[in-house]
Amino acid sequence: MVKCGTRTTFIQLPGPARIASAIGVLGLALLAFSATAQTPPGGLPDRGVLRLQMGRYPSDGGLHTPKRFIHEPSGLSQSLDVSGTCILVLGGPTSLANLSATGGLGLVGKDATALGVADRTTNPSCSRITASLGEALIFGLGSDITASPQIDATAFWRLSLDVEMKKDAEFLLQILAKGAVADEFRLRTGARIVAGEGSSTAGSPDHILNCTTVPDSSSDSRPGDNCRWVVDSLGDSFRLVAVAGEGSLEGGGDFSSRGYANNSLIYLTEATVGALGCESNQVPQDNNTSTIGDGGSTAQCGVTRVDPTGLGGSCTSAVGYALRNVDGLQEGCELTKNSDEELAGSIDILFPPETATAIGSEPLTKIDFSTPVPGVMVSFTPQRCIGTVVPDRNGEPTIAEVLSVPGFVTDVVPATPQKDWACVLNNTQEFVGSGLMQIRQTILFWGDIAFSRQAQR
Repeated sequence: MVKCGTRTTFIQLPGPARIASAIGVLGLALLAFSATAQTPPGGLPDRGVLRLQMGRYPSDGGLHTPKRFIHEPSGLSQSLDVSGTCILVLGGPTSLANLSATGGLGLVGKDATALGVADRTTNPSCSRITASLGEALIFGLGSDITASPQIDATAFWRLSLDVEMKKDAEFLLQILAKGAVADEFRLRTGARIVAGEGSSTAGSPDHILNCTTVPDSSSDSRPGDNCRWVVDSLGDSFRLVAVAGEGSLEGGGDFSSRGYANNSLIYLTEATVGALGCESNQVPQDNNTSTIGDGGSTAQCGVTRVDPTGLGGSCTSAVGYALRNVDGLQEGCELTKNSDEELAGSIDILFPPETATAIGSEPLTKIDFSTPVPGVMVSFTPQRCIGTVVPDRNGEPTIAEVLSVPGFVTDVVPATPQKDWACVLNNTQEFVGSGLMQIRQTILFWGDIAFSRQAQR
């Protein structure tokens, strides 16, 4: 169960009743998740937390030991050293993070409490990210984070950053997935705060956090000019860009004996991440996910986003996603998305081999649509598509009338603002020998949904 504001979406996998052997299942959950979530969204696995610890002295009984990255619960760490006066050098014994910089000297700078972009090799210029110099700090996961079975984390799902802000500052946080921008957030202080925009608490729908406690200052005021920036978003790296003023990425070093409680935190998970765009001028990202699974021991699936522009809908922003296989008896795939924007698309599925049935007697695919009522789902069995098959602007097939002709198809969940519906565009079954068959389907869908299908294996 994943709470999405006032909505709750379940990834429902069928139980064992009447299944003689193992279960073949595809689960695809399309949902948004709020900054109040305490566990990874959509059933994604928890791979621990990567902590950035800065400052001059250990505290909190040794839990806070600067200057390092440390992974919990494994205890693996990476030191943050310097070359010369303040140019960052990533040490060992393990590789947990990669840091790089643009603007300035193109080098990451560090002082006792802060990371930034070096534009001079002296402090504080070395440890700040400055808008007037076009500076940005980029974070990525290190090789020992992604290594399996050591930590086996390929993505993060939440960031909780300790950011120091100066001079009526505004920062842009770009969530990256395979190099593409999957999501964007803004942090504003002082005169950069715009009335009617953003919120002073995490989770504002417009992705703007107003840090109202920070003074307009250049000198260090210890924790008085630090902001806690919490965002829930799926990615494998992020870019911290100074839009106005300047600031630094910190890790609790300004908080004396409370350093551990104020570390910067990267919450880790394991999934294939990316950003679904529409290959348009406005949303240039690719419109296909990676394909995962082998169609043998696991279901193979890939999702393609449909651009409904001119067909009753629109595509205005990229949608970040995490895609993974579900292992064990319940084989399948799950897709979790960042954005609140409705996703129209298609999924291509090759189910693992299963017991052959008579033609037309194969188990049907079931879809569960989420509703505004927590815990309440609407089940729907999609039938063959009706209407006019047309290409979108990228040549991807969709049904012209679903969004453009009111009442053409039933809105499965009328209580939600989007159209909730799905249909089977293609369905084939192939006999593969030894009493087994394989089912391949292309399903067109609109709305937030979960796919499932049970078959004898």
